[in-house]
Amino acid sequence: MARFSYSLSETWKFQADPTSEGSMQKWYERGLPDAQEVSIPHTWNVQEGLEEFRGTGWYSYSVFGQPEWEGQLLRLQFDAVYRDATVWVNGQHAGEHANAGYTSFVLDVSGLIASGQDNLIVVSVKNENSMTALPLSNSFDWPDDGGIIRGVSLIVTGQYAMDYAKLKAVPVFTDEGNSAAYGVLSGDVFLTTEKSAVLDVPLTMKIGIFREDSLIAQQEIEVRSKGNPVQLPEIRVEQPHLWHFDHPHLYTVSISLTCQGLMTDEWKGTIGFREIQAQGHLLLLNREPVRLMGVEWMPGSHPDHGMAETEEQWIEMLEHIKHANCVITRFHWQQDSKLLDWCDRHGLLVQEEIPHWQTPADPDDTWLERSRQHASEMINRHYNHPCIYAWGLGNEVNGQSPATVHFFRELKALVHEMDDTRFINYVSNTVHENPGLDATGVGDLIMWNDYIGTWHGDLDRPAVIRSISEDYPDQPIIVAEFGLCEPAFAGGDARRGEILVENTLEYRKHPGIAALIYFSLNDYRTQMGEDGEGRLRQRIHGSMDCYGMPKPSYEVLRELGSPLELSAVCKPAEKDGLELSITIRDSIPSYTLTGYTLTVHDPAGGTTSITLPIMSPGKSYVVSLDGIAADHWQQSLLQIQRPTGFSVVSGELIEFMDI
Repeated sequence: MARFSYSLSETWKFQADPTSEGSMQKWYERGLPDAQEVSIPHTWNVQEGLEEFRGTGWYSYSVFGQPEWEGQLLRLQFDAVYRDATVWVNGQHAGEHANAGYTSFVLDVSGLIASGQDNLIVVSVKNENSMTALPLSNSFDWPDDGGIIRGVSLIVTGQYAMDYAKLKAVPVFTDEGNSAAYGVLSGDVFLTTEKSAVLDVPLTMKIGIFREDSLIAQQEIEVRSKGNPVQLPEIRVEQPHLWHFDHPHLYTVSISLTCQGLMTDEWKGTIGFREIQAQGHLLLLNREPVRLMGVEWMPGSHPDHGMAETEEQWIEMLEHIKHANCVITRFHWQQDSKLLDWCDRHGLLVQEEIPHWQTPADPDDTWLERSRQHASEMINRHYNHPCIYAWGLGNEVNGQSPATVHFFRELKALVHEMDDTRFINYVSNTVHENPGLDATGVGDLIMWNDYIGTWHGDLDRPAVIRSISEDYPDQPIIVAEFGLCEPAFAGGDARRGEILVENTLEYRKHPGIAALIYFSLNDYRTQMGEDGEGRLRQRIHGSMDCYGMPKPSYEVLRELGSPLELSAVCKPAEKDGLELSITIRDSIPSYTLTGYTLTVHDPAGGTTSITLPIMSPGKSYVVSLDGIAADHWQQSLLQIQRPTGFSVVSGELIEFMDI
């Protein structure tokens, strides 16, 4: 049979267990005695009375075993449970997952779910502080919301199936220009089977590559499942459309598995052909030097939903990132695959990170196994996303310590074994102290959290940047955080906007800086927050509030992130129309603009829309808009859009007039 995935999201039952009596009373066998109905994803830390509860919560769900599931491979997939989970099916232990609350896990329940009857799934979840988990203890700066915080699904396949695939989509460039002559798809497919089944059977695997539903390449191979993983042959794709944040071209890969003429599984996923490299201080995307503007968003911050934010809510926040002209971001902890799917489709470069945050202060090799767990669970499931340009090893972990340098060097080697196609970085808040000795130098990119003027005191920022650039001449610099945190520092959102302008203007002067990631898009819920209580405990660090409402500094970010500057000049009085002068920035941001459109709506209901020419950094272009009556232009609305549909600039035309 082919693969079927059943979402298990509605009509779960939940009960908090503050006295830890659930195990003693065998709730995993009998069900929850005093439960409420909830939907998944769910966290108890936004519920009245449970905002501060760190302990054990229990969930249960009843699923009817379909007759056609008899003899099939049945797997429960949890997209994330924060933090330590134990799962039972019909009172029998199905498995557990511990020490990592933001990565997905899959449990084989084939022998536990019976056909033709209701089956009881019970999950116990602990979110109390831990000295063995990442994030460690009570040190991290985001909410420790307990619960089944992401989706749950039941995957039904034949007995021989695929667990995951790690696919490399590599463009091969011509000597001239930035176009790829062809692309090569290769990689590994990791197989799985029901626990009692024998793996040593002949299988047929068929791989198809599709572009907009059209099959463009395919390959069929004979494999023996004991050769797990199955190494795919190289498949050539002629003249691939490259993935870029403005042109997020994607391909669908279909892999089917057949045993003795019967299909037992079919997996589908998306890939993107793109190349991102460093050359000295330059960051090259598909061979083009780029300098990028970005912002970090802290998920889990909506007080009504916390870490169980709905898909609609996090899409809204991602759209705010794109509307702010930001094309690069980072996450302090692992994210949902569906969220990364959105970034793939809409063009947002992502660094996804292992949640080391300031601890342990001097990590030693005993932490390598826990970090390896986080890295492998993150990379194995997210390897295929073209939006991910880098893996982060950690953030602000005593970067000047030799122990930290050693630890991240060892961890980088482990991560490189899992993925040798992406940057691997450590984010430092100490590199300004003594750049050459800092742990961020272990990474492929220098990533610096710059809080000169606040947390880092009054230093000479230009001198610090020059010092970092001189010590690392062969690595691009990314300013991974900068901004203003209230109430620790005064000035409010007005000062936040000033910092955005002052810092960005300075960063633009330094060619070694390849990208900026402003911190942060939003005020965010955090158990370390100095403002508010309970589910409203937060840090006031954002250009939007925790409900997603913009502040004035959001528009400052949007303007600074625009890759172009615009001015308009009226034609002579006897002629209708306008001339627009468009200048493409050659600082930050800086990249070639292709496929952008300009639209003007006049008050009489007319619309003028043109596709702009290919526009290069540092160049100016004049565009004529004919047919706009002289008495209409003052009320006309203008908008320039990216090929992805997101607005670059918009407003009344008079705002852009050179008068």
